[in-house]
Amino acid sequence: MTHHEITSGATPGAAAQAVILAYMAAAHRCNPEAEVSGPELQHRLSLDAVTVREAAGALARAGLIEWDPLLTNTWLRITDQGLAASER
Repeated sequence: MTHHEITSGATPGAAAQAVILAYMAAAHRCNPEAEVSGPELQHRLSLDAVTVREAAGALARAGLIEWDPLLTNTWLRITDQGLAASER
């Protein structure tokens, strides 16, 4: 998945992916070591758990975030590639 596909809405869940990536980029600007939890994304962005998990999976497969899908509480961190994509 490309940054264009995420921001243009070309794929299912692209809007959620774009808003999550933007949120994570903002968190990174405040604290470069920031990790964001799934529940925080749900609360702050008004997304349900399934949407967050699916969007996080897609962003991780694209190399834009790092996460461990096996953890009960999802923690995500933006990658350098994700940060660059969010600034385009």
